[in-house]
Amino acid sequence: MNRSVRVLNATYEYLGEVSADRAVVLIATGSAQSTEDVIPIFPVRSKHVEIPLPRTILLAEYVYVAHRVTVTDSSRATFTGIFDRDGRQCAYCAARATTIDHVQPRSRNGPNTWGNLVACCSSCNQRKADRTPAEAGMRLLWEPKAPRRIEKVQQKIWRELSRT
Repeated sequence: MNRSVRVLNATYEYLGEVSADRAVVLIATGSAQSTEDVIPIFPVRSKHVEIPLPRTILLAEYVYVAHRVTVTDSSRATFTGIFDRDGRQCAYCAARATTIDHVQPRSRNGPNTWGNLVACCSSCNQRKADRTPAEAGMRLLWEPKAPRRIEKVQQKIWRELSRT
């Protein structure tokens, strides 16, 4: 029962995760229904009821969620966020990254945004210096973009639901 269960709004939007205990209570009270169960089936039993342990639940009624802040490529980024997004891999050679590089150098008014920062190893960062990747003869392995975690989770849920 140390599992987390995905919670979908009545419109199938991803809301987050709750503990398995809480998910079973929501199903038992009729506030939610299971859309996908844990495999192999693990029944949660009481004296009168047996409920298969859910992997994903769908709320019976729509829950209003306050506006979430949208992160765009031009939003200010943090160094920790850049390392997490890039998986601590250098954007130029895929080695272990230890520094952050501005694609458009700060000396040329390059901003501290998601679209301009990449994780970088120290040798590539020194080689590039205050030039653009094209001027330094270096190529980015991927285009820096703002992370889209919620959208990725939502796409995964839609794919799983389309299979059933």
